[in-house]
Amino acid sequence: MEAAALLAWKASLDNQSQSLLSSWVVGSNHCNWIGIGCNNAGRVITQIDLESYGLRGSIPEEVGMLRSLVDVELSTNSLIGAIPTSIGNLANLTTLYLHENHLFGSIPDEVGLLRSLVDLNLANNSLTGAIPASIGNLVNLTTLYLHGNHFSGSIPEEFGMLRSLVDLELSTNSLMGAIPTSIGNLAKLTTLYLYDNNFSGLIPEEIEMLRSLIHLDLSTNSLTSAIPASIGNLANLTAL
Repeated sequence: MEAAALLAWKASLDNQSQSLLSSWVVGSNHCNWIGIGCNNAGRVITQIDLESYGLRGSIPEEVGMLRSLVDVELSTNSLIGAIPTSIGNLANLTTLYLHENHLFGSIPDEVGLLRSLVDLNLANNSLTGAIPASIGNLVNLTTLYLHGNHFSGSIPEEFGMLRSLVDLELSTNSLMGAIPTSIGNLAKLTTLYLYDNNFSGLIPEEIEMLRSLIHLDLSTNSLTSAIPASIGNLANLTAL
């Protein structure tokens, strides 16, 4: 079933992409296919790593059949289309790298089902719509990169539940509204990049609670207040 899902994806790609996946053939051991990793037993697919392969096509719904996947790395290709809702079936996933493609549409709410996820990078695509509040369910997340897209709406208050988060980069989008006070819950945060958006209102005083913060950039927004004096409490800050 897993091999069939991958072969269906290969068949949907353009001819050049199919030639790059020449080892993906019926009857061969899929664990020996280029870009595919399996568990120690040697049959169950746990990894897809096809970063920078020049693939052209979309990510199929069939990816949701690969329920043992731990790592998916498809960055720096020419993938188009939407992120499939079936991604929510991948409950063991810890790494999802889809950055540097041409993906469009919104982030599916089903991403919030990926409770094992540690690293999520969807940066530098053409994704639109609001950032789903369901991302707040990803309590093991340490890196969240959504910069360089066309997201609108506000930062969900639910982001305050991401207490393991170390790096949060939402820059260069069309986000608006106030920076949520719940940002103060992210005590492990070292990088917070919100620049080049349309945020307005006050910089929340709760930002002083981010005592691990090293890099903070809120530039090129419509924030209306002076920098709070409480930012002076961020003793580890090296860039502002």
